[in-house]
Amino acid sequence: MCRTEDLVRRHIDAFNAHDVDALLADFAPATEWVTGDYTVPAGQLREFFVSAMESITPQLSLLRIIDGGDVVAAEMTETWTHNGADRSASLIAVFDLTDGKIARAKIYREGSADA
Repeated sequence: MCRTEDLVRRHIDAFNAHDVDALLADFAPATEWVTGDYTVPAGQLREFFVSAMESITPQLSLLRIIDGGDVVAAEMTETWTHNGADRSASLIAVFDLTDGKIARAKIYREGSADA
């Protein structure tokens, strides 16, 4: 497995463990995170992930990684609970990498990016 795949798998493992410190360790200092039409404001990634992990308890299942070098796509299924209802959606995450870190992520979720 290449280092790029290791990075994506480590990201998913940290996400599923709700380990925000491990999750953020692979982000560049000024990472841009876009999910649906929402861009997380600069400096608020920690708060964004903590809030999501506490309120909807999301989990990701990796289907495949498409390694384009400095741009990587991961096809996944996300499951979460919202207002007591279990939900799931297919998603694609496109990661732009700089110096081995995630510099930008754009999340495309089937249907709506809203929970």
